[in-house]
Amino acid sequence: MSEVISRIAACIACTCFFYVGTYKSLGALQQCGYKNERFSRWLKRKDNLYYNRLALWSGLGLLSTAVVSLCFSFAGAVVARLVSAVPFFLFCLLFCAADRNYALKVPVKNTGRVKRLSAVYLLLIACVSYIVVALLDFASAAIKSELYDLFAFLPYTLMPLLLPWLLCLANLLDGLYENPRNKKFVRRSGQILDESKIVRVAVVGSYGKTSVKNILKSILSAKYSVVETPESFNTPVGIAKTVTGPDFAGKEVLIAEMGARHVGDIAELCGLVKPDYAVFTGVCAQHVETFGSEENILKGKSEIVKSGAKKIVCGGELKEKIAALSLDVLSISEKEKCLYADYAALISDLKLKPHATSFTLCLPDTDAIAVELPLLGKHSAENVALAALLAREMGLTGEEIARGIEGIRPVPHRLQLIEGDGVYILDDSYNANPRGAREAVEALKRFPARKIVVTPGLVETGILDEKLNGELGAALVGLDEVILVGETLVGAVKAGYLEAGGEEEKIVVLPTLDAAQARLSETLSAGDCVLFLNDLPDAW
Repeated sequence: MSEVISRIAACIACTCFFYVGTYKSLGALQQCGYKNERFSRWLKRKDNLYYNRLALWSGLGLLSTAVVSLCFSFAGAVVARLVSAVPFFLFCLLFCAADRNYALKVPVKNTGRVKRLSAVYLLLIACVSYIVVALLDFASAAIKSELYDLFAFLPYTLMPLLLPWLLCLANLLDGLYENPRNKKFVRRSGQILDESKIVRVAVVGSYGKTSVKNILKSILSAKYSVVETPESFNTPVGIAKTVTGPDFAGKEVLIAEMGARHVGDIAELCGLVKPDYAVFTGVCAQHVETFGSEENILKGKSEIVKSGAKKIVCGGELKEKIAALSLDVLSISEKEKCLYADYAALISDLKLKPHATSFTLCLPDTDAIAVELPLLGKHSAENVALAALLAREMGLTGEEIARGIEGIRPVPHRLQLIEGDGVYILDDSYNANPRGAREAVEALKRFPARKIVVTPGLVETGILDEKLNGELGAALVGLDEVILVGETLVGAVKAGYLEAGGEEEKIVVLPTLDAAQARLSETLSAGDCVLFLNDLPDAW
């Protein structure tokens, strides 16, 4: 009986250490959309050292336990095994402490699903731990060898290597409850939408969705009462939360941001929302890792054209791409629903300033509108033109559009300019794409004083990761300091920077965002500008 109790106590202690040591992996899984396939792909990336750290944890535990067991063998196997548990638990403690130095871009959100997943994960670790310990104990009793008895529990020190896969199994088991629950929730929101008379607007694209959504809300609010999906709530569940939320009732227009990682995702979202109008911002290599190819990205995003929306306002660069799609992807009548933004005709007198953007907006059948925006970059002017063009299609007058533009404010973490103590911060930390990254670097270079960038590189561009990050590195040449953060793609960024003629003494690699911020706090002075570009990948 005492053996069972001691075994249970040891397993509980180990379970606690294992859970705390891998807690951030729950955040990585959360950022992977609770998809085991994506989590596994992230785990296996050659430039991801997370599994290496688990291997180090196991290796140190194995070596220290074996050495201590051997050193105390004179006292007998039972005493040697007990003493050898001390360094094992010590390394568990050290790993948990060291793991705090590795940051997640988005901290774990302690949602109901994370709590339920944690409970399953803890239970699974405890059960597997107990079974492994019981089997090793049984083997020790059956073999009856003094040498084996001394090292009987060494295999248990390899448990950290199993933890990511136990998390995947826990996620699979938890999904048996979560997935039907979410589907029921989404169906109920679809019924609410079907029963309402609200006008639905979809925003689709590889980049600029959240910015265009917020700009569009500001413009449409000059005539209609508008509700939009908050932040980056661009999944079926995210849209369902908006539809079932308190702000939906009584609104005239719903703006739904639609995200996609696979062909068919946009079609699924359109089946839920059934948009009347849509904005298609454009496509780039963002999420090519999950789509499989740039061709699939265009094909997947173009599902918005088949949605039944009466008019789709598209970014100008899409004109040739959509026209080149075969008829089995989009029919001629579907392609005719697209209205392409001719930015050269819509935007004139563009002035890109360090703190603002000004231009003249020339919409069809309206007077020219003088625009002064607290937004930065050429792409901000294009986003406004795109949103205004759709607003015109929805019946807004030039005066209403001008009034709506006056209310546009920066979107948090999308090239947002923040000033404090004379230092300028360009916060472009959320999910930078290749196009947006170029615009952000150009915005940084417009500041007159010292210019610094903090970035881990670009993620979710699949086989193009190295190429695109090399190009990003080349674009950083000329800045006063380049701080690369993390351990994912910084090597490609650094190589691209140096190959393009960047000065090696101006580039530094740091393990965490906290370390970068500590460095900046010691070196920044009034007038300096720091760009936080995609501050850390979704899963670090």
